[in-house]
Amino acid sequence: MIDKKAFKKTIAEALEGNGFVKKGQSWYYDGKDVLIVFNLQKSDWDELYYINLGFWLNAFGKSTFPQHNHCHLDFRAESLFPDKRDLLLASCSLVKSNDALLKDLSSFLADRLVPFLLECTDEVKLRELMSQGKLRQGLVLSNARDYLSS
Repeated sequence: MIDKKAFKKTIAEALEGNGFVKKGQSWYYDGKDVLIVFNLQKSDWDELYYINLGFWLNAFGKSTFPQHNHCHLDFRAESLFPDKRDLLLASCSLVKSNDALLKDLSSFLADRLVPFLLECTDEVKLRELMSQGKLRQGLVLSNARDYLSS
């Protein structure tokens, strides 16, 4: 079992160390073509957090601090990284997690998730992911789907 403060500190260190700005339960990174939203959502039924990832396409107009669910693309982290689903669900559970899982989560954020998000600030990367079918497991607004598929 871990406390909420230790969990959130692990998240904050990985994001803020890479230029993300915190506002509420979200961190934002304004990139070349895309604004990235990394959001922690607390489960209503358990001591569990979900990592939501929003991608705001600047081609449709700028936004400073959109909610993840108002973004043009919106995903849960485990849908983009299915091989890390077990790690994400265990390490984001205050009841199931422990120091070793937090360390694994920190490594995953630093080595895979944050670099992936930074790559996605260039819409070329999102177009590539769209053409490879890797954006099927989340919400992609139809105008964004058309734009990224053209």
